[in-house]
Amino acid sequence: MKKLLFLLIALFSFSLISVQAQEKEMKKEEMPPMTPPKPIDDDLFTWMVGEWEGQTEGTMGKTKDWQKIEWSLDKQFITVNYSSKITSMSPEQVKAMTESMKMTEDEVKKMMEMPYKGVGQFTLNPMNGEFMGYWFDNWRGVYKGIGKREGNKSTVTWEGPRGTSVRTMEREGDNKMVEIFKDTDQSGMVMEGKSEWTRKKSKSKY
Repeated sequence: MKKLLFLLIALFSFSLISVQAQEKEMKKEEMPPMTPPKPIDDDLFTWMVGEWEGQTEGTMGKTKDWQKIEWSLDKQFITVNYSSKITSMSPEQVKAMTESMKMTEDEVKKMMEMPYKGVGQFTLNPMNGEFMGYWFDNWRGVYKGIGKREGNKSTVTWEGPRGTSVRTMEREGDNKMVEIFKDTDQSGMVMEGKSEWTRKKSKSKY
């Protein structure tokens, strides 16, 4: 009886050691390498680099936009500097904004005069190649984005203190970019729109 008990204990211990070894091996495989990844070599990211001018039309009116996209941190990221200014808003859109943002009409008109500014750091996850990034703006917003690429199109979901935004960016030519977005604030209000961008400099210079 004792021999049988010792044998069972030995078998259990061996199985436990084997399982622990397998778990360690799996964790080892899941861990990223300690050496820095190679610089990003992605044709869509490379194409995005440059200076762009654009315009947006959406739920809350029209804006004139600008952005500059550059490689940074030894080509492990791209840095985006962005600015936008409202150019027109209908009376109905002003009213909708006063109601959704709990602002007076005078406050909305004052906001129209203030440019929106943002800075982003975008990269590709070294483990699975998916898009990931952070966005910071002059409304003290901090947003985290995760997404995927399909051909010449990338779709990213951004989450932050003011809600979520799903943005699909597509390359429509060497010097044309189109972005469709759907923003949902904390109250559940949805704002949609479309931005069209044109590269300021020729393809050979990016």
